[in-house]
Amino acid sequence: MDWSPDEKRLFRSLKTPEKIQAFVNELVYNPTDHASSPRWVMITREGHCFEGGLFAAAALEYHGLKPLMVDLIAEADDHHVLTVYKTQTGWGSIAKSNTTLLAGRHPFYLNVRELVMSYFDFYFNTKGKHSLYGYSNPINLNHYNKWEWRTTDNDLKKMGMSFCDLTHYELISPKQLKALPPVPKKLLDACLLGSDPSGLYQA
Repeated sequence: MDWSPDEKRLFRSLKTPEKIQAFVNELVYNPTDHASSPRWVMITREGHCFEGGLFAAAALEYHGLKPLMVDLIAEADDHHVLTVYKTQTGWGSIAKSNTTLLAGRHPFYLNVRELVMSYFDFYFNTKGKHSLYGYSNPINLNHYNKWEWRTTDNDLKKMGMSFCDLTHYELISPKQLKALPPVPKKLLDACLLGSDPSGLYQA
């Protein structure tokens, strides 16, 4: 990959998933649906969940891991993506979110479903209704190289939207999801602390 010296220097400094997550956490949240490549994320220091996920995938790839994402689908809420990786201790994730509770997870989950389930209790819309109901298998971004997703100047929104066409697996039935009560107000307030209101799904 034709990374510039400055880009390589940044990637080298992000030697662990924890350091990549810390970098992603510091990105200013992008409330628009325009999706920039990791190259532009490094320039602007901005990103929403898909942009942060692409950056994390590129950073992990730089250090020899596969660039893998899992797509999460939700009812009456924004979808979300996780950049996932596997170590000797299990599956972990890196994620950018406009809320406080949907960032990365440490790598001790036995499988992808278990990792995704760790997000369920904290995945709800602005009315406090649980919304996560499905997930994809890990998506190898090398299959999307035609988009030049690592360095392109073009909008990658359509690439992200194409994930919706992939097979997703149900975590919970629509009937079960609808029957769940809203989360407590304190949890909702904690989740939305510091969020950009213009980037929140309006349920």
